[in-house]
Amino acid sequence: MSQQIQISSPVGDKLDWDCQELKEKFPRSKDDIAVPIPDRKDCLLLIDGKVIKSSQNASEVQTPIVTQDKPDEHITIGNFEMASKDQALGALQAAQRAYGYGRGAWAKMSLTERCKSMEAFADGLEKMADEVAQLLMWEIAKSDKDAHSEVTRTVAYIRTAIKEAEALSESESAWQEEKGILCQIRHLPVGVVLASSPFNYPLNEAYTTFIPALLMGNSIILRAPRNGATPHFPTLELFAKHFPAGTIQVLTGSGREVMGALIETGKIDAVAFIGTASSAKGLLQNAPNPQRLRVMYEGEAKDAAILLPDADLDVAVEACVSGMTSFNGQRCTAVKMIWVHQSQAKDFLGKLSEAIDGLKLGMPWEEGVKLTPLCEDTKPGYIKELIEDALTKGAHIVNKTGGKCFKTLCGLTILAPANKDMRIWSEEQFGPVTPVAIYDDIQQPIQYVSESEYGLQCSVYGYEKQTLGTVVDALAYHVGRLNINSPDQRGPDIFPFTGRGNSALGILNATEGLKFFSVPTMVATKNDDERNVKALKALNSQDGGCRVLYGAK
Repeated sequence: MSQQIQISSPVGDKLDWDCQELKEKFPRSKDDIAVPIPDRKDCLLLIDGKVIKSSQNASEVQTPIVTQDKPDEHITIGNFEMASKDQALGALQAAQRAYGYGRGAWAKMSLTERCKSMEAFADGLEKMADEVAQLLMWEIAKSDKDAHSEVTRTVAYIRTAIKEAEALSESESAWQEEKGILCQIRHLPVGVVLASSPFNYPLNEAYTTFIPALLMGNSIILRAPRNGATPHFPTLELFAKHFPAGTIQVLTGSGREVMGALIETGKIDAVAFIGTASSAKGLLQNAPNPQRLRVMYEGEAKDAAILLPDADLDVAVEACVSGMTSFNGQRCTAVKMIWVHQSQAKDFLGKLSEAIDGLKLGMPWEEGVKLTPLCEDTKPGYIKELIEDALTKGAHIVNKTGGKCFKTLCGLTILAPANKDMRIWSEEQFGPVTPVAIYDDIQQPIQYVSESEYGLQCSVYGYEKQTLGTVVDALAYHVGRLNINSPDQRGPDIFPFTGRGNSALGILNATEGLKFFSVPTMVATKNDDERNVKALKALNSQDGGCRVLYGAK
């Protein structure tokens, strides 16, 4: 690894984890907060079409926000129910009744009718966007702009999924004939689907899994995350209004307690899980029939940005800053490692540091804020551990706002030069700290990405076709998406979102989601007998009495 440039730290590589400058970014007291503080006292669950107020095992919903006069007290916005195993099993029974072996009201409904119900739900969600976004902003400290964007994007995803479902149905309307067999193929539901969403996109990530499953006629059990449950509360009445009882259940609580109990029954047909590989392994290892359990999984990532010798530094810096700071770097597609050629390293680090140091840190309701408090209690301590470890092994803090934190608000720290002895070399930081490695041989970043246990995305900056082609050819076999002179991202939602290794299993997008949560089912006959052909085609008529062939339209 090349280390031929001299790197100095503007903060002397000193950490200030009681930074008074950042303390002043918090409101002085509750009276100084200019926006309304939510107060959702009721713990809500949705089971069997009924919104249930439950407080068997309630705890406070604490936000990441503190005040200067009471820095050890987090502002609370309501209560949260740690759903019990009995409640989870009750939700499962309701889902099974609703599905009814494919004979339930929702499963039997035509796809056209299901799409109408879903469209009405999307309209209702759009109308409550401000309420949901406010809860997102407060509970996980997502900026007000980004919170509204998540709701807007979620509504748009639902409508995309509806269009894709209609297109799928239309594509299956034609008869197929091959080698003496006449048939029609329809995608039919798999049964009961268990979905779980993460804290960083608790609304959007949940909907991108269960909306396709719901459209295809499945019954759903959604486990909302410990951090990020309250944004789901306003939607429960909306679900109850637009979908048959038991079609969707919404639970809150521990993933291992709720999801573990459900998977152990062997009565879950498909799981959509977004989280860590270790959590997924722990949940799925107790499945009594793992061979028949459909699993869609999206997990950790260590997305790298690779700057080639001819990279446009302004383009690369802008993209890296966006990838490093969007929701404090708490995204699977965040830039979590940067590789820069030694010929550009000094200039790049200078430009990157200047850009990061110019960003606004503060409360999520402030206009233009880019870095906000972290909602996981243990995250500031973990970020500190990573920085301290890197400093003892040769890295430096290269930006002025790096190495600073107060309670939950941390400045983004740039560490350089990174090497393989550091924890942050291989661990996914999922927060405001980014390592920069300096190379002199393009095979070094190629080897890094190729040998990683993760493989979500990678971005490459440069234009010279031979070097660019070498990188793309090598890394296309190790990640799900390569971005050329542009940042990693999930969308648009009609594109496949997947990866390799511990980063993904299955494809998260509307088109593939519809197919994943369904089974292509043939109704077929030999076409050598006109009676067979006539009987089969009669089923496809309005009065044919076969909902699978005609009613699925």
